Amino acid sequence: MKKVFVFCIGGTGIRVMKSVTMLMASGMSTNGYTVVPIIIDPHMDLEEKKNLHSLIDNYEKIYKESINNGTSTLNPLNGFFNSEMQTIGEINNQLNDTHQAVGSNEKFRSYINMSSLGTTDINNYFVETLFSTKNLNNPLSVGFKGNPNVGTVVLGEMIEQADWFNAFKIHCEKDDRVFIISSIFGGTGASGFPLIEKKIRNASQQPAVKNVVMGAVSVLPYYGLKDPSTTGSDIDSSNFYTKTKAALAYYDKNILSDYLYYIGEKTLRQVYENDEAKQEDTANFIELIAASSLFDFLKRERPKRQQFLSRAIENDKESMSIDSLGSGYNDIVKCVADYMLLRQLINDVPNEPFFPLVKNRGLNSAFYKDQPFQNLKKFTDTYFKWYHELATNKRAFAPLHYDDPKQMSGWIKHMELDAKNDSYYLLEMIKASNAYNEKDHSNKFRFFLQFAYDAINYYTKKLEK
Repeated sequence: MKKVFVFCIGGTGIRVMKSVTMLMASGMSTNGYTVVPIIIDPHMDLEEKKNLHSLIDNYEKIYKESINNGTSTLNPLNGFFNSEMQTIGEINNQLNDTHQAVGSNEKFRSYINMSSLGTTDINNYFVETLFSTKNLNNPLSVGFKGNPNVGTVVLGEMIEQADWFNAFKIHCEKDDRVFIISSIFGGTGASGFPLIEKKIRNASQQPAVKNVVMGAVSVLPYYGLKDPSTTGSDIDSSNFYTKTKAALAYYDKNILSDYLYYIGEKTLRQVYENDEAKQEDTANFIELIAASSLFDFLKRERPKRQQFLSRAIENDKESMSIDSLGSGYNDIVKCVADYMLLRQLINDVPNEPFFPLVKNRGLNSAFYKDQPFQNLKKFTDTYFKWYHELATNKRAFAPLHYDDPKQMSGWIKHMELDAKNDSYYLLEMIKASNAYNEKDHSNKFRFFLQFAYDAINYYTKKLEK
């Protein structure tokens, strides 16, 4: 089993990993690698971190159900949920709880034991030169508030002492890979990426770790925050570009990843609420493109020298579809279009009492009430919300007309599909069923996913040309 350990650092790391999970569910292949997400964020009660853990857990349930044939294990599907995902905790038989080491209300001044310094001690003045009073009084449980100088001190010790990092070093083998997701303009991501990379390259006692093929996506500024003078926040997005320039100067001399992807916007199009506790930012186009870099990385060989990569769009539009994105994005558009069509079938098929697969394959009312299908439906509801956020954000990723199921030939903007309504897909599901030998397996849930993908791909595969 080849593995790729994906270190998701900070808020941006969490949001990009959400897009990675959605693309995996949509059928984008990891080239045979099992994805092992490792989420690194000191926020104790961050809702979007909890939501990501739940999403990953649900993905794993769906994947496992699709390959379960009673006492035997089937090959992964060709299509939806075709790649395995496991947490580092499952691999090492421990909880994947990566925030406990710094997840407390302890203030930073207490963490560095500043009280042991006398008020006239020269080291006290030195600390106050490096860190502001706000830095020193911030509790560690809310992250580093855009201050990589704080993050570097805390995360360095956190990583070294963490059970999950030791588990990674134990279970990272010769053909495995590492991919790091972070922002470059904040606190946790900007400080965490160089630290993680350095500790991996310095693992001299574990040759497989030290020499692992490593990739990373460093997300440049892509959103702004409301004026801190009105919100009372400690984070000022007007400093994002200054921080980015400083970090880039450091990365240029010190980052050693084999592949380094840079993704960002030229202007901060979207402005979010500056709420450090909730961080309820909606899904963003840049996060989706950053997620696609992982799949690109997994298709590449070990390079002879360090490679730097990015992506461009065909036309600078507020709302992106296949004409403005360019053909290089057709794989992403197809994946998202396919899953949104799956959502349509998930909603339609249970209401088709005369559908032949009710008897032929056991896709009856009991099947739709069973836990595997309910897990799929739950995941799909989250997927729809994610796509809706992408389609209404600034900049919008909105390549689909999905709101009129009676006019499905225009499902993908600027392209005509031969399927005029959902009955075309139902017919193709029947044809797909006829092509499968019942003796191969008896997994009804797998049948549903495979027949649905075959039917959808029959019409959308023209995007691959």
